[in-house]
Amino acid sequence: MMDTLLEGKLLALIVGAPFRLVEILVRAVHLTVRGVRLLVQESIARRIDRRLSMYGKRRLASRTTVDVNSLVLMSATGEYDSDAKYIAEELLRRGAAVAITWVLRDGSVGPFPRQFHFVRYGTARFFRALAGAKVVVHEGGALRASGAVRSPAQQWLHVGRDAPASSLGHPRNDPLVDASADRVAVVRKKVLDRLGVAESGQRFLLYTPPRRTPASVTGLAPARVRDALSERFGGTWEILIRVPAATASLSAQVLAGLPYFCRDATPYPDEQELLLIADAAMSDRSGALADFLLTGRPAFVFDPHASGAERSEDLRALPRATSHAQLVQQVIQFDDTRHRERVERILAERGADDDGRAASRVVDEILGGLPSSGRRGEP
Repeated sequence: MMDTLLEGKLLALIVGAPFRLVEILVRAVHLTVRGVRLLVQESIARRIDRRLSMYGKRRLASRTTVDVNSLVLMSATGEYDSDAKYIAEELLRRGAAVAITWVLRDGSVGPFPRQFHFVRYGTARFFRALAGAKVVVHEGGALRASGAVRSPAQQWLHVGRDAPASSLGHPRNDPLVDASADRVAVVRKKVLDRLGVAESGQRFLLYTPPRRTPASVTGLAPARVRDALSERFGGTWEILIRVPAATASLSAQVLAGLPYFCRDATPYPDEQELLLIADAAMSDRSGALADFLLTGRPAFVFDPHASGAERSEDLRALPRATSHAQLVQQVIQFDDTRHRERVERILAERGADDDGRAASRVVDEILGGLPSSGRRGEP
């Protein structure tokens, strides 16, 4: 106290003490109120909101009049890609008199056909569009996760790699089966223009890195792989690298420090078009590589983080490399005849119904449930 007196701060200390006490009490009350609010909001209100939301969705589904010429398309990413894209293109090609609504996700960039209407996933407009559509074509688990309710007057069609097996085939694979030189040339120009890659007649290896290590391409050794490709297949090669959609924001990290001939293909939305222009493909994932087998071109399973057994029946018959040394050896020793036999066996065991007309069959299925006014043109 004497020190405070000598320093000339005694009265200020005495006068300020009650205010500091009040300030402490106010802060304590603020923190308590904030904690109670978060508890009520997160644990109680949101739980009730979810139940109220489900009630609202059921009510919307039961009371909305279904537009018999309305169609909603949902790709897994929200981009114009995969099965939903090729179904849409077949509808547009036929000139079908249907109103197409495309569901966007955060980060969707397009481009999209100008004939589309658009809603954003999870919004009120999204649920209203679903409730009013005669047909909903969806991929992945987003539709189920949204809690949307289907009315008896609607048809929901699940497509995509995670969809139940169907005799209709996979529309996304139509371009891979019908890979004419003219079609490949058109798509190649579109892809290279969008990626900013100069055309020089180069050949491309499409590489989709592991989902488990999206921030690196550990074990790749691009220069050695490129040299091996040139030695075995001829030509000058570049590597298109496309990380999984869920980690697309990390693509810059994936390419950090890699040579100039390693190109970031992540910004290109349609993986099937990348498969179409690729002269060879490499991945540890079954989805894209299993589709690529339809082209008959060289395919390699590269899994530097393998834990033992193969994870995919589709890829079991293909040789797998777990190091860049093994990968280089497999490229140099690639045998066209053996690869063709493996692919034929894989496709036969898979029971693939991909013949280039899957989109046509799916659209027939869709339009078959619509009134005749919804079918202005036939294939």
